Amino acid sequence: MRLLCALGLFLALLHVTSCLRIGAFNIQNFGPKKSKDVFVMKTIKEIVLRYDIILIQGLQDEGLQVYQSLMDLVNKNIPESSPDDFSKIYSEPLPLGSSILKLMSHKERYLFLYRHQKVSVKGSFQYTDKGFERPPFVVKFSSKQTAVKEFVLIPIHTKPGKAVKEIDALVDVVAAAKLKWTNNNIMVLGDFNAGSTHVKGDDWKKIRLFNNNDFHWLIDNGVDTTVAKSSDTHDRIVVTTEMEKGVVAGSAAVFDFREEYSLKDQAKKVSDHFPVEVELKPQVEPEPKPEPEPEPEPEPEPEPEPEPEPEA
Repeated sequence: MRLLCALGLFLALLHVTSCLRIGAFNIQNFGPKKSKDVFVMKTIKEIVLRYDIILIQGLQDEGLQVYQSLMDLVNKNIPESSPDDFSKIYSEPLPLGSSILKLMSHKERYLFLYRHQKVSVKGSFQYTDKGFERPPFVVKFSSKQTAVKEFVLIPIHTKPGKAVKEIDALVDVVAAAKLKWTNNNIMVLGDFNAGSTHVKGDDWKKIRLFNNNDFHWLIDNGVDTTVAKSSDTHDRIVVTTEMEKGVVAGSAAVFDFREEYSLKDQAKKVSDHFPVEVELKPQVEPEPKPEPEPEPEPEPEPEPEPEPEPEA
C-alpha cells in the first residue's frame, strides 16, 4: 500500500512539473526608481520564478538598465545550463499613438522572460497597424514538453480610455499572426483594462474578440485582478479554440501575491495589479507496447523404441 501511495504521489508531482505555466504581470511604473527598491525587486523575482514564461508590462526602461537588473537578480546563482535559467525577448519603444506626441517614443516595453531549457523563441514581429497606444509585440514559442508544440503569445496593455476599441482590434492582430505563421494556437494576454470602469455593459457588443465563438476568455468578468480595494477584472487571458485544447482545464487564475506572501499594504509598492496565469497540458508520452511473449518451444519428439533383436 505504501508503495502504491508513493507511486501515486510521484505521478502527481510529475504532472505538476510537466505542465508549462504562463503568466502576465503589469508592474505599475516599472522604471529605474522602482528597480532600486530591494523589497520590490525581491518580490518581483519571487513572482517571476513561479512561471516558465512570464509577460511583464509597464516596463519603462529606455536604456535597458531595469531589465538587466531584473535578469541578474532572477538568474543569480543559476547556471545557464540549468532548466531554471531564464532568457528574454522584448519589444522596442514605439511612437505614441497621440498625434501631438508622434515624435516621442513610448517608454513602455513588453518583456517576456522564459526558461530557455523548456521553451524556445521561434519568431516574433511588432504589430505596426494603427489602433493601439502600445502595439502588441507578437512572439511564437516552441516547447518539447507541452501537448501544443508551437504557440503564439500576443501581449497587450490597452489605454484605459480606448480599451473597447483596442480589445476589439486584437482580432486583427490574431489574424496577422495566423497569416504569418499558419498557426491557430494563439493566446492573447495582459492588461486589457477590461473592468467595468472602462468597458461597460453595452460595450461588449462592440468587441469582436468577445463575441466571436473562436475565442475563449479564461479570466471571467467579476474576477478581481487588482490590488486596489475596488474589484476590477482588468487583466485577461484569451485563447483560440485550438489553443484551448492545450490548456489545463481550470488552471487559469489570478495569483494574489499579497495574500501568498502576507504583504498587506506593502503589495501596492510592487504593483496595482496581480498576475494572471494559466497552464499548458504536458506532452502525453505513448504507452510502450508490451513485448510479445516468446512462443513456447516445441516439445521434443519421443525417441523411437529400439527394435527387438532377432532370436538366435
